[in-house]
Amino acid sequence: MVFILIIISIAISLSIYLVKKASYTKAISSVFLFSVLMITGYAYLHLEETSSIYYKFDSLSVLLAFVLGILSFAAFYHSRLYLKRHNFSVAQEAGYYASLIMLITAMLSAYFADNIAVLWISIETTTLFVSILIFHERTKEALEAAWKYLFVSSVGVALAFIGILFLSITASSSGITDLSLNHLLDATQTMDTAWLKMAFVLTLTGFSAKMGIFPLHTVAVDAHTVAPPPISAFISTTLMNVGFLGIFRIFTILAQTEVLQWAQNVLLVAGVISVFMSAIQLLRIKHYKRMFAFSSLEHMGIVALGLGIGGIGYYAAVLHIVFHSFAKAGLFYQIGQVHQFFNSYWIKDAAGYFKKNPIGGLSLILGVISILAIPPSGLFISEFLVFKAMFVHGHFYIAVFVLILLTVIIYSFSKNAFHLLYGQTDNLVERDAIKVNPYETISQFVLFGLVIYLGVNPPLFFTELINNAIAIL
Repeated sequence: MVFILIIISIAISLSIYLVKKASYTKAISSVFLFSVLMITGYAYLHLEETSSIYYKFDSLSVLLAFVLGILSFAAFYHSRLYLKRHNFSVAQEAGYYASLIMLITAMLSAYFADNIAVLWISIETTTLFVSILIFHERTKEALEAAWKYLFVSSVGVALAFIGILFLSITASSSGITDLSLNHLLDATQTMDTAWLKMAFVLTLTGFSAKMGIFPLHTVAVDAHTVAPPPISAFISTTLMNVGFLGIFRIFTILAQTEVLQWAQNVLLVAGVISVFMSAIQLLRIKHYKRMFAFSSLEHMGIVALGLGIGGIGYYAAVLHIVFHSFAKAGLFYQIGQVHQFFNSYWIKDAAGYFKKNPIGGLSLILGVISILAIPPSGLFISEFLVFKAMFVHGHFYIAVFVLILLTVIIYSFSKNAFHLLYGQTDNLVERDAIKVNPYETISQFVLFGLVIYLGVNPPLFFTELINNAIAIL
């Protein structure tokens, strides 16, 4: 099924690029989105079954594919609105949609990959298409950000490749001839711990460029600044989920060995530093999209802390990934609307948004509540579980330190958000009357509503997928 989707996606992407007609692009994109829903539904109905020797439908991959499916519809909708507001050539629009389709396909391939090598190839493929999409507006800043993203991400993925190579070396000494996750898990007790430690450090460092945590988090921040809002939403959500999955797969292998405690300590260090860096940067931030990007750094740090603590922290980490995806995507879509009114993402240039666009302002308030983990946001539930795990496992000092950092983050983020909503600035340039699409904000209300609903009243299938995903740990 996954191979069939890949072939269909390549054919659709090529046809869009060659035909270059808006009506055709709209129709064929709908076919692609339908295909994404079909394979996700098929995967859920065939949990734990293999699609081929390289792919498997496990609970975590299905859960992340559901998130990707929902956000793919939102991304295509907001991409049409974004492209409509700019005078791009037909060729540029075709290239945009073709690259977006291939990016989604590469992420699905990464989610369902049962072979570590295929996972690595899929993650590297996302680098290429994200770079193309970052450069879509063809500005000097976009070119610089695209090259930086391509270079740093490639270096990161190369480090991850070396880590996977080390993993294969110790696996081969145990009689494992391939990099299938199931086969690697069967041989964990006979693997050399020194090789496993080196493999984990390298893959964590390499995939941190995708997950957006310390040490290679800066590449994602710079990409957010110039990427189109729908692409920024992807970089900060489903693409970070790809990085998380890559780290999670390797961590799953180490969790079956005596180096589990060591690996958790590494994740705790990475998580604390990530939250610390986010708090420091948000105090001095001057750009709304960079503010959202450093907020993602904080949330991915919390996810790393959940994995590093263990116990209920595992459940909280996966839960946090899902809630963050919906909340952050909604915020990036809303900041695209903000740009219509002020033609700028700089904090000094944008203020009094609620008066200009009350519906959009209301959506932004709900988004701020959601992303800052203020009840009834589902992120409050996941963060509460992370801190509960910290206290249960005796990490008192880490818990207190991170709570202090989160206080700084809440202050910095909310100060800038309220300035955007209600503030005044001498730099504000009045634009001609903006005609607001009355349906554009609906997607944000839906996404923020999901964050609240899934936190307050999670359906059984949702909790079962998370529990099954972490059962092996």
